[in-house]
Amino acid sequence: MQKIKVLIIEEFKYIADLNVLELKRGGFEVESLYVCSEDAMRQALSFSSYDIILSDNSTPHFNAIQALFTRNELAPKTPFIIVSEDVSPESIKFAMKNSCCAYLLKENLHQLAILVKNIVNRTI
Repeated sequence: MQKIKVLIIEEFKYIADLNVLELKRGGFEVESLYVCSEDAMRQALSFSSYDIILSDNSTPHFNAIQALFTRNELAPKTPFIIVSEDVSPESIKFAMKNSCCAYLLKENLHQLAILVKNIVNRTI
C-alpha cells in the first residue's frame, strides 16, 4: 500500500473525509490534514510537507485559486488538484496555467485515487 500525505482545503470536514475515503479505497495509506482558511493552509505548509494538495473552490473567503497561489508561494513542487463542482471554465484554464495539475468534479470523486496515483507517481 502506497503511503501518501494529503493537505485538503475544504469547507466541511465530512467532505474532506470523503476524499480520504476514496484515496483509501484506491489503495493508499493516507495521512491527511484538513484546513479551511489561508492562515491554516500557510501554517500547515510551514510545519510539514505534503505529497499532494486537494482544494475545493467553494470554501468561504478562500477559493481554489487563492489556495493555488498560496501553494505556489510556499510549496511550489507539491502537486495541486482542484476537487469541486463550482469552478468556471475560465478559472480552470487560469489554474492550469498557474501549475494546477488537474481538476476533478466532485461527482467523479470515485476517480480521485487513480488521478492522484498518476500525478504522484509522475512526480517521484
